[in-house]
Amino acid sequence: MAANEQVAERIQALRDEIRAVRASIVEMLARIDHITLQELPQIRIDYAVKIGCWEQELLEAELAGRRARRRLALAQAEANRGQAIELAHIDSQLDIELADWQAKAEAARLAYEAALKQRLGTQRLSHTDAKEVRCLYRTLVKRLHPDVCHGGEREAALFKMAQAAYANGDVEALRSLEVATRHMDPSEDDLELATSESELEQELELARIEEDVVRERLEQTEDCEEMRLGRLLNSTEWLTQRTSQLRDAIDEWRRAKHDCERRLAELMEV
Repeated sequence: MAANEQVAERIQALRDEIRAVRASIVEMLARIDHITLQELPQIRIDYAVKIGCWEQELLEAELAGRRARRRLALAQAEANRGQAIELAHIDSQLDIELADWQAKAEAARLAYEAALKQRLGTQRLSHTDAKEVRCLYRTLVKRLHPDVCHGGEREAALFKMAQAAYANGDVEALRSLEVATRHMDPSEDDLELATSESELEQELELARIEEDVVRERLEQTEDCEEMRLGRLLNSTEWLTQRTSQLRDAIDEWRRAKHDCERRLAELMEV
C-alpha cells in the first residue's frame, strides 16, 4: 500500500473516531437531560404519592401530639401555682409556640397535593411517541446544546424551549423545533477540511477530554440521591418497611396525644 494511501486511511480513521466521540457526548448529554427533565420529576411525584402522604400524616400527628403534651404541661404548671387553668390562654400561647410546626405541616400538605395534581394531570406517552420524543430531543441536543454547538443567545433560547417541551413530553412542539432548526445542523467541515494527522489527533484529544467531563457529570447524575431514592421506590420490600415505620410513628404520636388529653381531663376535674 502506498504511503499516501496509509496516511489517508489514518486520517479517515481519526475523523471517524472524532465523530464517534462527538456522538457519545451528545448521547450522554441527552441522557443527563432525560434524568433531569423526566426521571427526577417523576421520582418526586412517585415519592409524594407513595411515601409523602404518610409523612404528611406523621407531621400532623406529631404536631397534635406536641400540642397536647405542651398543653398538659402548661395546665399542670398553672395548677401547681394554685391558679385556675385557662385553656383559652394556653391555646393562644401554643398557637405562637407551634407556629413553625404548623407551617411545616401546611407546606407538606401543599407539596403533596401539588404532586398529586401534577400526577393526575400528566398524560402518559405511548411507546411510539416516547421513542420519537427521545429521538427528536437527541437531534436538538446536537444542534442547540451549549456544550455541543457553543452557539449564541438564540440557540440558548431555543434549547430552553426544547428542554421545556421534553420535560412535558410535548411531541408536537419538539417536531416543530426540529423543523425550525434544521439549518442549524452542525457542520463537519472542520473534519473534512483537516488533512493533517496532528491536527486531527489534537481535535480527538480535546473531544476525549470533553467526553470524560460529560461522562463524569452523567455518572454523578445517575448516582444522585434522588435517583437512588427512585430505585428504592421500585422496591416493594423497602416501601412496605418504610410505610410500616411511618405508621408506627403516627400511632405512637396519636397514643401520646390521647394520653395527654386524658391526663388533662383528669387535672381539670380536680
